[in-house]
Amino acid sequence: MRCSLTLALVVTAACQRSAPPVGEGSGSGVARIITLSPSATEVVDALGASSQLVGVDDYSDYPAAVNALPKVGSFIAPNLEAIVRLRPSIVVVDDIHAQTSGALHDAHVATVECPMHALPDVRTCLRELGTALGRTREADSAIAGIDKAIEDARAKRPARHPKVLLVIDHEAGGIGNIIAAGPGTFNDELLAVVGGDNVLAGAGTKYPKIGAEEVLRTQPDVIVDLSYAGKDSLAAWDSVKVPAVATKHVVSLFGGVLAHPTPRIGEALATLAHAIQ
Repeated sequence: MRCSLTLALVVTAACQRSAPPVGEGSGSGVARIITLSPSATEVVDALGASSQLVGVDDYSDYPAAVNALPKVGSFIAPNLEAIVRLRPSIVVVDDIHAQTSGALHDAHVATVECPMHALPDVRTCLRELGTALGRTREADSAIAGIDKAIEDARAKRPARHPKVLLVIDHEAGGIGNIIAAGPGTFNDELLAVVGGDNVLAGAGTKYPKIGAEEVLRTQPDVIVDLSYAGKDSLAAWDSVKVPAVATKHVVSLFGGVLAHPTPRIGEALATLAHAIQ
């Protein structure tokens, strides 16, 4: 254990959950923020506070300026020592970071927990982090923008709803080990807004694992491949006889605004709407 080293590196200002907004209560008057997920990094940016970021997780890449910031470990395995070394006044954590969050509290570093799995979580995180940073007006503006984007996208939905398979991952060079987006996921919610019908809407889990047989059974009109494996070639899908393949309506959308929940809802909706047209 390196608790003594960790504590020695921590700023001495008291930072508890019940403290006033960090932007008001930190010594310099400006919060030093670290985020542990790409979604949280984007929320900070949507609040106009990206200049206050001093560290991000390994996979945050938006806005582009965060690529120059120190990395503090992956979403699954944050590096506590790297976090504390950067002297943050606030760390934005997800619900899987209970152990890291507890260690940070012991070290008198404030956290804001922002689980980011679905569309409502984006609004909640904007509100909670906006309050913590003293940026409630920016949060309200960002939420209003999301609501407007959803309203506009719904108004443009096609009369005929295509059947869509949303693929999160599959094996390299083939379509085995498919993980798809089921009901209640961020991409499933966006698909409903733009007028697509998820072929796995009746799945009993958010991210079902399926095989080629299930793809054949569901007969999707469109396949949206969000996987790393599909970013360079979609030829593996030619092995399944479904309408999406017959009409060459298999689309790769690896990375970007559909990779994780993001406040850039307008861009995400436009990207998905174009893909399923």
